Amino acid sequence: MNSKQEDADTISEILLRAAREPEFRNQLIKQPSNVLEQYNISDEAKSIIKNSIIDLTQ
Repeated sequence: MNSKQEDADTISEILLRAAREPEFRNQLIKQPSNVLEQYNISDEAKSIIKNSIIDLTQ
């Protein structure tokens, strides 16, 4: 299991990549579970990312 700091670093990495790369962002919006399963992060971290993406698209 990853530490909270590793999860936080990965969350930041994913959100920054989504901000920089429109194609990645669109995949994350349309199929978040498929994209996030590629990362070794906790379910809590995945939920944070999904909620962040939802917030950004409203």
